Amino acid sequence: MTLREMLAARGISMDAAALLCGKDKSTISRIAAGKTRARPETVVRLARALGTSATRMQAICDAAWLAGRRHDEQAVSA
Repeated sequence: MTLREMLAARGISMDAAALLCGKDKSTISRIAAGKTRARPETVVRLARALGTSATRMQAICDAAWLAGRRHDEQAVSA
């Protein structure tokens, strides 16, 4: 499950997630898209906002970041 899927399943918008986490919407969007790696305190805040464990949220955020890195590397090598 991705961060976007988790937000949608809980009926939480990016705006609402950002507000709950004390972050900008752009930060949450970049984390979901794998453009930036979530800081530990952001992972904890997201986990609390979405009712999941910090461990699960870290795995979700890391998977997005790794997928984003692979995509960037493929774009550079093309």
